[in-house]
Formats: sequence, C-alpha cells, structure tokens
Amino acid sequence: MQIPSDRADYLDPFLWNLYLHDRMVIYPISLKIDGVSPKLQKGEELIRALRPHPLAFYRLYAIWIYLAFVGVYFASDPRIEIFDMSPENSARILWWLSILVPAVLIALFRINWRWLIALAIPGLLAFYLPGQLEYTAFLETWGLLWFADQNHILTAFGVFGILGTEEHRRSHRYYITNWRLIMESGHLGVHRRTLLYKNINDLVVEQSFPGKIFNFGTIIPITASGLGLGDDSSMAGAAVGTRAMIGAGGGKTISTPRGRSHHLLEGVGRPEQVHDLIISLMHAQG
Repeated sequence: MQIPSDRADYLDPFLWNLYLHDRMVIYPISLKIDGVSPKLQKGEELIRALRPHPLAFYRLYAIWIYLAFVGVYFASDPRIEIFDMSPENSARILWWLSILVPAVLIALFRINWRWLIALAIPGLLAFYLPGQLEYTAFLETWGLLWFADQNHILTAFGVFGILGTEEHRRSHRYYITNWRLIMESGHLGVHRRTLLYKNINDLVVEQSFPGKIFNFGTIIPITASGLGLGDDSSMAGAAVGTRAMIGAGGGKTISTPRGRSHHLLEGVGRPEQVHDLIISLMHAQG
C-alpha cells in the first residue's frame, strides 16, 4: 500500500492513513501490545495490533461473578425453609442446587462438559475442606481463617475465576499486516494462526446485543477449505412396530461461522472499521 508523501505527517505510532476509493480513512492504532510486536517477514509492515474488548468475554465473567455471588449470599446466613426441612438442611440443598444446576445448563449450552467440572470442583472443595483438620491447621498457621468458611472459599473461587478470565482475554493478540492476519493467544504456551489475505473467501462480522451497545464484535475469516466454519446438526427419526421394528431417520447439517478465539478476531473494538480495513487489504493483494 503506497501512502502519498504529502501525507507522511500522519505516519506516527497512533495513526495510519488508508486510502480507499479515492478517500482517506484514518484508523487510530497501536502498533504494539504490551510492548510486544510480531516477527515480520522482509518487506512486511504491521498496520494494526488488536486485542479483545474488555467486555468481549462477558459471558465468562458472568459465570464467575455468579459463583462469587452465591458465596456472598449464603455467607450472609439467609433463613431458608424448603417444605418441612430444617433451615440448615434447606440451605444446604439450595446451596448445592445453586452451583450444580447452572453448571449443567452451562455445560449443555456450550456443549462442553468441562464447564460442569470447572464449576463443580469449587463446590466440592468448598464443602470438603473446612472439615479437614490439616486444612484448618494450615489456615491458622498463616492467619487465613477467613477461608475456613465454605462460602468464603466459594467467593474466592469466583474472584480467581474473574481474574483468570481477564488474564485469558489479555493473552489474545491480533495483528493486521499488509500481507496477512496473525491471531494468537497464550502466555506460556502459544496458539497461533496465520492467514494470508489471498486465502480468505469471506469475512463475517458478528455482534451480540452488548456488542452493539459498546461497539465490539467478532470478525471470522473463512477460507475455501472451510476454516472458520462449524457444523450445527439436527436429527429426526421414527420407528413403528411391535415384535418387528421398522425405522426411518434423517438429518441435516448446516455450516455456521464460528471457531476458537485464536482462530478469529474475538470481540475486537470497532469491528466494522476493522472489517473495512481487512477488506481493503484483501483487494490490494487481489
């Protein structure tokens, strides 16, 4: 991409001038994320560096905030009565239901049973640890008796989950160069996807309702090989008969744009602007 010399005053670390259809569009940018920039090839130029918007992972934040809220609520010692059970047993049953029912629903909705494990383990540890003498002795030694209460343990797990989600968000780095897209995540272990513009067949922008309000969204590059697409399946069947069964069935699969957060530009700010920038670079290479 050639920039006219009379506009060279715009080439600073915060502005990049893109000439598109004989007009200039100015994109405020940062060329580095936390002082880190990608390794570029000879003749390659970094145009824009991005990471997910602070609210991009709001669903994950909500899960851990809910877990912390459950701990805070039951730590207030609410009086709960279920049918003819004692308040203690009623509170214990509701405590478990408040953890396990959302865990199962989240696991089903996200089609990932790891969420059931991730939310059940804090509940199991919070229920089990306070009764262990070794655990109590350890807390007394270090002056951490606040964690001797199961609800405080649950609250602590929620807070750590929120901090972990923020660290997960900040581990995502997206780079737009004049040749390619670089999408990576991770600090210790790194997942990286590199995609040349000439291999992109389609570019999808998705925005949730909070994304429309706060101006962030996900950009999904789709290739000819189907990278960037997932399958949604529906099945139907029927069977009739008594001793001898006769059955029939059918199914339908629909490809929908989606992928892992390091295979696309997850929750980036001003997605329409980023989309236009990538489209212009695709045309420049075409």
